[in-house]
Amino acid sequence: MNYKTSEFNLFTTQGYNYRNNPGNSLVETNYLNVGASSPNFINETRDNDRLNKGYNGNFGAEWFLDKNTTWTNTVNYRKTSGDNQDNVFFDRKYTNSSLNNFQTRINYEDSKSENIDFSSNLLKKFKKEGHKLTIDTQFSKNRDNNIATILDSKDGTDATVNIQKQSRNLIQADYVLPLGKSMQLEAGYRGDFSEQDTDVTVFNEGVVNNLFTNNLVYKEKVHALYSQYGFKVKKLSVLLGMRWEDSKIDINQITTNDFNTKKYDNFFPSAFFTYEISDKTNASISYSRRIQRPRGRQINPFSNYSSNINIFQGNPDLDPAFTDAFDLGFLKSWGKFTLNTSLYVNKTTDAFQFVRRESGAFVIGVNDGPDVIVNGVIVTQNGAADSIIPVILSSPINLATEYRAGFEFTLNYSPYKWWKLNSNFNLYRVETQGNYTYNNFLNNEVTQNFDNIATSWTARLTSKITLPKKIDWQTNATYNAPQNNAQGRSYGVFAMNLAFSKDVLKDKGTLSLNVSDVFNSRKRIIETNIPNLINSYAEMQWRERQVTLSFTYRFNKPKNEKERQPKRNQDEGGGDFPG
Repeated sequence: MNYKTSEFNLFTTQGYNYRNNPGNSLVETNYLNVGASSPNFINETRDNDRLNKGYNGNFGAEWFLDKNTTWTNTVNYRKTSGDNQDNVFFDRKYTNSSLNNFQTRINYEDSKSENIDFSSNLLKKFKKEGHKLTIDTQFSKNRDNNIATILDSKDGTDATVNIQKQSRNLIQADYVLPLGKSMQLEAGYRGDFSEQDTDVTVFNEGVVNNLFTNNLVYKEKVHALYSQYGFKVKKLSVLLGMRWEDSKIDINQITTNDFNTKKYDNFFPSAFFTYEISDKTNASISYSRRIQRPRGRQINPFSNYSSNINIFQGNPDLDPAFTDAFDLGFLKSWGKFTLNTSLYVNKTTDAFQFVRRESGAFVIGVNDGPDVIVNGVIVTQNGAADSIIPVILSSPINLATEYRAGFEFTLNYSPYKWWKLNSNFNLYRVETQGNYTYNNFLNNEVTQNFDNIATSWTARLTSKITLPKKIDWQTNATYNAPQNNAQGRSYGVFAMNLAFSKDVLKDKGTLSLNVSDVFNSRKRIIETNIPNLINSYAEMQWRERQVTLSFTYRFNKPKNEKERQPKRNQDEGGGDFPG
C-alpha cells in the first residue's frame, strides 16, 4: 500500500508465507582398497521435507524536498521459522554378503531467523540534464538459530547447535557530470563492511565432537573509489573506467585460537569501444578486470551433519578470485531478427573449485556407538570397532589458474505480433591448472593434480505467446551440457518452466499459474573418481517440481508501475551437495 501527496509518498509491504519444499538426493559410493570387514559399497539416499513460515514487511517514506531532490528511507523486517526432517538411509554391501546391513539416520531440524535493515537514499538532480548526485546507506543485522537432533539406528543420537549472527553496513555515493553533448564523467565511493559470527557445536552421544565444532568470526572491510569517463566521436563510443579497492579481512577461529588477517589493494581497469557500422549494426571490443569474493556457504565452516560419511564444509580461508576478461562483440538487427554475438577469453587466478577429499575415517561399531579416527588414532566411545570407512569431505578451495574461452550468441525473433522468441547458446572451453595438497586421516601428505581441459555448452529458449482471450503463455527451457573435471564429470541437465497469466476485472486483477521444473528434472548429477579411495555417483534435487497459483488485485494503481519488493537474504535458496 502507499499514500502519495505532492510532498510525501508513504508506503508499506506486508506479507506472510507458508511454504513446503520437498527435496531429495542420492550418493552411491564404491570404496576402494578397504579391509574385508569394511563395506566396499554404500548407497546413501536422502529425502527431506523443508517447511518454512514467516512474516516480512517494510515501512518507508519518500520526501520530496524540492522538485529536484528526493530523500527515501525504508525499514525492512523479516522473521521466519522452519522445520526440516531429513531422512538418510545407508545400504551397506560387503564382500561377505552375510555382513550386509541397513542403517537409518533421521535429522530433525528446527530453525529460526530474524532480520532487520534500514536503508536511506538521497537523490539530487541539478539543472543540467543528467547531472546528479546519489547517496545510499544500508545497515542490516541478521540472526539465525538452528538446532538439529539426529537419531541413528546404529550409532545413537547426535546433535548440532548452530548460531549465526551477521551484520552488514554499506555506504555509497555516485556523482554524474555531463561534460558536453557526447561526454560524461562519473565518480563515486563505496564502503562495504560485513561481519559473520558462526558458532557451531556438534555432539555425538552427548559428547562434543571437536572435529566439527567451531566458532568462526569473519570480518570484511572494503573501501572502493571508482571513476568512469565516456565520450563519442562520430560513430565511435568509448567508455574508460578505473576502480581501486582496499580490503581487510579478519578470519578468527575462536575454538582453535587461529587468528588470521589478510590485506590487499587492487586496481580494476576497464575499457569498452563500440563502433556503429550502421543504424542496426555495431561491433565492440572490451577489457575489464573483475573480482569475485567468497560469500555465505562458501566460507561457513559448518553446513550439515545429517550424513556422517559425506559432509559439505565451507572454507573460511578462501581468497577472492581475480579475472581478466576480453570480449569481442557484434550486434545486427534486421526485420524480425536481432542477433547479438560475443567471442570471449577470460583468465582467472585463485579460481574457486569444489574438491572432494578424505578427511578422517568413520568406524562402525556393533551397536556400541560411533568411533572416529583422527590423525591415525581411533577415538572409541564404547567397545571395539568392526569396520572402517573414509569420511569424504566436499569443500571449496582456491585452485591456481583457470582459462576460459568461448563463443556466445543471443537471437531474438518475433515471427508474429503474438509470438516472441528469445534464445541463447554458449559454447566454451575451460582449462584449469593447479595442485592441491592435504593431510589424510593418517596424517600423511597427499597431493592431487587438478590440471584439466573440458569443453561444454549451455542453451536457453524463452517463448512468449498471447493466446485467445488475452491469455499470456510463457515457456522457459534450459540445458547445461555434461562437463569433465579433474575428479570426474557432471551430467547434462534439462529443465523447463511454464507460466500462464490472464488479466481480469477490467485489468485491475491478474490470475497466474506457474509450473516450476515441469519434468522434475532439475538435478545436479556428478560422478567422482578419487584414485585408490572411491568411485561415486551422486545426484541432488534441492527443490522438486512446484505448482503456484496466484491472484493479484491493484487498487488505484497501473499494472506496470514498479512495485517495491521486500528484501531477501542474499544467501537464500541453493543447497549443500551431499558429498
